[in-house]
Amino acid sequence: MRDLVFMAILAGLLPFAIWNPQFGVLAYVWVGLMNPHRFVWQLSNFPVALTFALATLVAMILRKRFGRFPVRTETVLILVWFCYTTITTVLAIGHEAWAQWDKVSKILLMAIVAGMLLQSRKDLTRLVAVIAGSILFFAVKGGIFSILTRGNYLVYGPAGSFIADNNDLALAELMVLPLLLYFIRQEKKGWRGLLLKGAFVLSIVGIVFSYSRGALVAFVGLTLLLAWRSRHRFRALALALIAVSALVAFAPKAWMERMHTIQTYQQDASALGRLNAWGFAWNLANSRPWGGGFRAFTPETFQHYAPNPEDYHDAHSIYFQVLGEQGYPGLLIFLSILGASLLRLQRIRGQTRGEPEWKWAHDLAEMLQCSLLAYAMAGAFLGLAYFDLYYYVIITGVLLHVVYLEERRRALVPVPEPVRAGLPSARAAAPTPA
Repeated sequence: MRDLVFMAILAGLLPFAIWNPQFGVLAYVWVGLMNPHRFVWQLSNFPVALTFALATLVAMILRKRFGRFPVRTETVLILVWFCYTTITTVLAIGHEAWAQWDKVSKILLMAIVAGMLLQSRKDLTRLVAVIAGSILFFAVKGGIFSILTRGNYLVYGPAGSFIADNNDLALAELMVLPLLLYFIRQEKKGWRGLLLKGAFVLSIVGIVFSYSRGALVAFVGLTLLLAWRSRHRFRALALALIAVSALVAFAPKAWMERMHTIQTYQQDASALGRLNAWGFAWNLANSRPWGGGFRAFTPETFQHYAPNPEDYHDAHSIYFQVLGEQGYPGLLIFLSILGASLLRLQRIRGQTRGEPEWKWAHDLAEMLQCSLLAYAMAGAFLGLAYFDLYYYVIITGVLLHVVYLEERRRALVPVPEPVRAGLPSARAAAPTPA
C-alpha cells in the first residue's frame, strides 16, 4: 500500500514538472534531498531525480522559460569547479571516478538551473521551505524515535543517499536547524509557530542522539554562535546550558561512552583511522598536486600513500577529501565558493541591519550563514564535500541577493498616481502661475 501511494504521488507530480519548470526544479530538490523513492521497493533503484531533472529542462524549452543566469562570484566558481573536476576525472587514478562525476555534475547543473528559475521572493521562500522540510522529516522522526527509545539506538537515513549514515544525517539536520529558526522568526504566533518550535526541539534531540561526535562538536559551536548573535544572548546561553544538561542526564551509558572518546582520541581506533586518512590525502596531494580524482580513497591507493597502508578509512573530512581527490587547486576553489557565499551573506546582513522592512532578508541571510558555518564545522570530521544540500544553500544565498536587490530597486522607483478617466488631473486643474 505504501509503495502504491508513493508511486502515485511521484507520478502525479511529473506532469506539473513538465508544465512548470519552477515546480520541476523544486521537485528535483525535494527528491534529491529527501529521497522518497527509497521508501518504495519498485523505485529504489529508479532514477527518479534524473526524471524530474529532464522534465524541468523540457519544460524550460517548451515554455521558453530559461530565466537569467545569476552572475555572482559563487555561480562563476561553481562553473569553474565543474570544469576543474572534469579535468581531474580525466586524470583520475581509478575508473570509478566517472560514476561520482556523473552524480556531482547533475547536482551542480541543477543548482545553477535553480538559480536561473527561482528569482522571485515567492520562489525563494518555497526553495527554503523545500530544503528545510526535506531534512526536517527525518529530524522530527529521529527525535521522536530517540525519545521513545531513550537514545539507545542509531537513526539512519534512506539507503543509497547522501544521508544514509547516522553521521551524515546529523550534519544535514544541523544545517537545516538555522533555516527552521528563520521560519520560527517569521511565524512567532499561532499554531504554525508552535509546530515549528516543536520540530526545532525534536531536531535538537535527533542531532544530540545521533551518536555523531563531529555533529555534537559542531552543534555546540552553532549554539554558541546563535546565542551570541541573539539580543538576549545570556538568557539564550542559560537555556542552552539547561537543555544540554537535561539531555546529558537523559542519555544512556552507550552515548556517554561514545562522546567520552572525544577527549581520548589517542586511544580511539576510529580517530586514529581518520588521522591516517588525512595523512593519505596529504601525501597524495604532495605527489599529485591535482589530486587523485573522485573516489581516490580506496584500499589500493592507501597502499601507496597512507602512513599506515593497512588502516583504510574514508576521508572523514570535507577538506581532506577535496585535498586528496582534487588537489591544492581544487581545495582553493572549494574554499573560495564557501568564503564568497559567507561574505555575500554578511554584506546583506550589514545592508539590512536595523531596517524593519528588510528584516526577512536580514534573518534569512543570517540563518543561511549559520547553516554554512555548521557545514564547515561538522564537515571537518565528515566526508561530504559533494553534498547536494551544501550547494543548494549556496545557491539560495545567491538568490537572496538577487531578490533583495530587485525588491530594493523597485522600492526606490516612485509609483505614479493613477489618473481617473474623464476628470482633469490635480496638476491640470491648478491655475497657471503668472
